[in-house]
Amino acid sequence: MTDVAPIGALRHRLTLEHGGQDAAGETVWTPVDIVFAALAPTTPRERDSGGGAAGTVTHRIELRWRADVSSRDRLRLGERIFRILTAHDLDETRRRLVVLAEEEGR
Repeated sequence: MTDVAPIGALRHRLTLEHGGQDAAGETVWTPVDIVFAALAPTTPRERDSGGGAAGTVTHRIELRWRADVSSRDRLRLGERIFRILTAHDLDETRRRLVVLAEEEGR
């Protein structure tokens, strides 16, 4: 069985933001939804492992499954911003989504 966070662990209220471009070609972030998630920093070993992601994984974020999350998006917790590196269905049941993210400014 895949390691699934208990429902009570989804206690962090994050804003899902989709990225796009304005007329000048600048990135614009649009808030899409509020999601509740389990937020956990990764260990130093996980940070060093090369998984092919274009960035350093600093956090593992688990939320209820949704189809509209990709590496073009980010999650926000107050002033903290998490750039999504990967998002995948935890156990292929469309119940949970695991996001590996890099916290900006780290």
